[in-house]
Order: sequence, then C-alpha cells, then structure tokens
Amino acid sequence: MNKGVYISLLLLLTSALAFGQLSPGDLSEGHKHLEGMSNCTECHSIGNKVPDQKCLDCHTEIQSLITDQRGFHFSDEVQSQECIDCHSEHHGRKFDMVRFDQDAFDHRKTGYRLEAAHDRIDCRDCHKPENIADSDIRKLEDTFLGLEEACLSCHDDYHQGTLDKQCTECHNFEAWEPAEKFDHSRADFKLKGAHKDVDCVECHKETEKNGKEFQQFADLQFSRCTDCHEDEHNGRFGKNCTECHNETNWHSLNKGIKFDHTKTDYPLEGLHTGVDCKECHTSDSYTRAIDFSNCKNCHDDYHKGQFTDDDPSADCNDCHTVQKPFTYTLYGLDEHQQSQFPLEGAHLATPCFSCHVSEEEHWEFEAIGERCVDCHDNIHQTKISEKFYPDEDCTQCHNAKTWTEIDFDHNKTDWPLEGQHKEVTCRACHFDEGEDSVTEAQQFQSLSTDCTECHSNVHGDQFEIEGKTDCMRCHTVDKEWNADNFDHSKTDFPLEGKHKEVDCKECHKSQLMDGQEERIEYKIEKFECKDCHSS
Repeated sequence: MNKGVYISLLLLLTSALAFGQLSPGDLSEGHKHLEGMSNCTECHSIGNKVPDQKCLDCHTEIQSLITDQRGFHFSDEVQSQECIDCHSEHHGRKFDMVRFDQDAFDHRKTGYRLEAAHDRIDCRDCHKPENIADSDIRKLEDTFLGLEEACLSCHDDYHQGTLDKQCTECHNFEAWEPAEKFDHSRADFKLKGAHKDVDCVECHKETEKNGKEFQQFADLQFSRCTDCHEDEHNGRFGKNCTECHNETNWHSLNKGIKFDHTKTDYPLEGLHTGVDCKECHTSDSYTRAIDFSNCKNCHDDYHKGQFTDDDPSADCNDCHTVQKPFTYTLYGLDEHQQSQFPLEGAHLATPCFSCHVSEEEHWEFEAIGERCVDCHDNIHQTKISEKFYPDEDCTQCHNAKTWTEIDFDHNKTDWPLEGQHKEVTCRACHFDEGEDSVTEAQQFQSLSTDCTECHSNVHGDQFEIEGKTDCMRCHTVDKEWNADNFDHSKTDFPLEGKHKEVDCKECHKSQLMDGQEERIEYKIEKFECKDCHSS
C-alpha cells in the first residue's frame, strides 16, 4: 500500500474515533447544520460549556425581546437561568428543544396576561404564522415568538382604518360585540331622548371598503335630521325637523311637540288636541288637504244613518261637541219635548239609555214606538177583554206619572163598584199574590159576583138558599160591613118590647157547629121563654 494513502487513512480513522469520543450525540433537526468537529466552537467555548451569549448571537429574536425588556425570556424566572438549562442538545434529530406544558403555562410571565375569552382559547389559535409580522420569525417552525400585543396584530380591522387602532377603547376581552366600553357622550353626536334606545346598526349601517363589509362609525353626517331620517314631507315643511319634532317622541306631535296647529285652516280644540296626528293625517303627507267641513268626513257614523237618511245635512255637531266625550250630547229635555214623544211623568226621570240602547248595546233612535207596550212588557196579555183594553192601550188604566195609580171606570163593567169596594186595590180582586207568575196570577174576565167567592163566609151554611149564601140580604158594602139590611121582624121571632133593646150576642152566642167549628148561631130553632130565660 502506498505510504501516503496509509497515512491519510490513519488520520481519517483517528479523527473519526476522536469525534465519537467528544460528541455525546446527534444535534436536533434545527442545529444539524452545526455537526462536525470544525463547528463545535460555534456554540461551545474552549474550557466552558455553552454560554448564553453564543445562543443569543444566533437567536437574535430572543436577544431583541430581552433588549426591549419584554417577553417570557426577560422574566425573572428565565433571567436567573442559562439557556442550556431549558434547551439542551445532542439528544438526536427528533428531540424537541422547545418543550413545556402548555396547559399549565403561566402566560403572565410573558408580560401579557390572558383575560376572559383569551384565557379560554387554545395557544395555537393565537400563535400561528399569519399573526407574526416579522418575516424571519414567521419562518420558524412551531414558534411561540413574534406576537404583538396590539389587537390588530391578530384580529382583522373590522372598521377598515376608519377608527383608532386601540380596540380596547370600546371593546373588552369577554365579547367583541357589543362595544360596551364605548361612551357615546365622547362622540361629536351626543345621544338624547329616543336616540338612546336605538340599536347601533340603525345609524351605523354596514357598508363596504377595500372589498370588505364593515359597520361605519366614523365620518357620518348628522348636522340635519334628514341625514339619517327620510323626509316624509318631501321638503314641504323645510329641512329643520326640530321645528315640529323632538328627540323624545318623533311621531306624537301633540305631546310636547312645538308644531302650532292654529296656523292651519283647522285649529285643534277640545278633545282633538289629544289625538295622534296620524289618526287624521292617514296619507304619507301632512300637507295633503283634509275635508273637515263635516264630522262624518273623518268619523264613522255611529248611528248608522238614523239621522242622516232623512236629513243628509245632519252632522254630529248637531248633538255633540269636541269639548266633551262623544257620549255627551247637546240633545236635552227641551229638544225631546219637540219630538214625537214628549216626556211626561216618570219618563222625565228616566235615563236616555233605558229607552234608546238596544239589546246589542247600540244607541237606537229610529223604530222606537210610542205605545207603552213598545218599551214595556205587557203583563196582562189577553187577560183583559179587548173591550176595555183596545190595541193594548195601557193608558186606559195607567198613566206615565205613577204606574200603580189606576184610573179605570169600573161602571163600564157588569160589576159597578160601591161602598168599600171603591177603596180596594185592583190587585186585591184581580191578582192572586200567591202565584209565582204575575201573568198567570191575574184574572179580569169571568169573575163571580158572589160575596163568598172573595170573602170568607163566617156563618157557614146557616143562611144558604139552594146552596148559595146571599150576604147582601143582611149586609151592605160600607166600611163597617154592617148588617143594615137585616129585618128581624121577617124572622120567626119578631122582636117586641124589651127584646128590641137586647144586644144580638145576648141571644146569638158562639158555639161549636158545622163539624165542630166554632160559629155564632143565628138560626135558633127553639125560642120559648124558658129556652133563653131561667125560671
């Protein structure tokens, strides 16, 4: 073998043996370009292990953070250690030099404390290449470096540069929407009245810029109401809306609004002052002419033509006024006395609705009859003869002053009233007070004229002739019911002498008779002296 070749092989073998004895193992994938005896001093110092400065000379991104006094590597915990304490080498190609428990990591050590929603998301949702501005750091694999604290370093600028980049002026970390920290009083347009209750998107519409949709908050025009609101009047009232409207209630002009209706052809009076404008101005314009010559042009005819059918010129203001509710009427007693039915007696004290409100609770003024039975129930029906009650005319007996006051000529009947009968009420003879139904309890026809049909017969059958007792043979119909018609001389015992002076009850005594019922005995069978007088 050639001597030169031998020496070369020997040197090569010696170098290989020496390197194997010096190197504890392969470098990681990121440091593999530093393999070899000639590169040891890239990281190691002679007579010393790996000094921090050697690491920082290569890892300038870490050096920059330390220089700026921020980031995890500037924390007290890291500053007290050497790089090699956490990032050791020569453990093979697949060894991960950057390893730690992400779930247990205290992010406050980086100088950026995670709050609210930031504390609930996965690390890699933030630490990803597209959020790293530095192109050199972005090239590093699985790095946690390079993030900035500004919101827009991770989040898209929804406002497309129209607002300040300090997002936390309006937003918080809990929820991006709504912008609860925003104070509108600091804006050029202070919210007042109903504007406080309007959703932000009603004024701050979504628009487009740079091909992206965003909600516009800046550069809005607000010097005039019509910058935001549609002019429903199409310029007829000018552009200064606040002359009529305010921010408290845009649509209720009659509640604190400054519009003066007296300047129009129809000044508002009475109850009209409390009506919402849109009740009358139903079109899309307040300047469109309204025919107010008649009430019925705006108001429905509650009476459904009851007055206007016969007189088309009739209008609501003939009876009503705008000063009082519609239920109040100018039509009073004087007007009613000029009608076809002048009020008399108790009708004067009867409220209008008793006659003029129908079963459907609607006011009726037509088709109201003039007869009593048109309004009042006819309790007599067919109980009274047509002769005394023609066409159900109640006035034959009653009057409008007091219904119970009867004025009937009983002499027209077959039973003229005499004596005490003139003082008796009709009900006493013609009504049975014990019956439940007034209609069934009355009787005016085919009444018997026998006294005993109405009065109790206290004498029993003592004076019966052919089964009937004629009370009038003895009694009269005067108040005392005296037996003035009785003539004792026509009996079997004419009174003579002292007998004429004897009281009737001395001879006619009360005793049990007629089936043990106690009665006064008037028919004495025996009238010898000894029958009454003691011997």
